Amino acid sequence: MTLIQIGSGSANFDTNFEDGFSNFVKKNKVKKKIYIIEANSIHLKNLKKFYSEEKVIILNFAVVPDNLNNKKMTFFYSEQDKPNYQIFSNSKYFVKKHYPNGKIKKKIVNCIKITNLLKKFNLNNIDYLSLDIEGMDYDVLFNLNLDNFKIKNISFEHLHLTFYQKIKIVFKLIMNDYYFSGMGFDIRKSDWMFAKNHKSNRLITFLLPITPRRIWKRYSFAKLN
Repeated sequence: MTLIQIGSGSANFDTNFEDGFSNFVKKNKVKKKIYIIEANSIHLKNLKKFYSEEKVIILNFAVVPDNLNNKKMTFFYSEQDKPNYQIFSNSKYFVKKHYPNGKIKKKIVNCIKITNLLKKFNLNNIDYLSLDIEGMDYDVLFNLNLDNFKIKNISFEHLHLTFYQKIKIVFKLIMNDYYFSGMGFDIRKSDWMFAKNHKSNRLITFLLPITPRRIWKRYSFAKLN
């Protein structure tokens, strides 16, 4: 089993939020390949401590869409978000939206395209790909050529997507034979999970972009593996 989490924070050492991906790893006693990619270096110490008993590769990169050539990128965060700095984004507007009265600071982070990341570590067969990268989820997933990799399940944050973005990303996933299989890793139900060839939820998948939040929040975590 190969699991990849892009955007991890401090796993379950975050003082404000519980991490669904971390819970999944611990509950299922995953001992095979686990890759954790986190752009904010402040989390590295906690991540190494939390995953000290698992065989985990922890990387400090900002994962960017395949259509960007940035080798470095400016990320923003708010002083009000300490000590964990959960909101760490390349969009100053995104941070300001969460902390309108907070002082915004910035940090330069090394970048890697998602395809280059997966190829660099020979990650061709992936059981779970989790994306939670503070506003960049859509661009990274939309520009990823899914034909180049065998990914069984994809979890991504949809909460901040526009209606148009929801339609485009759902259509892309359907065209690649991915269908909604339940809520993703975020325990606050901000993530959707899509599974390869899960056609039993075909109608639900088509209706997702126009489905009110109060309805799809009733779904439980995806049970496929």
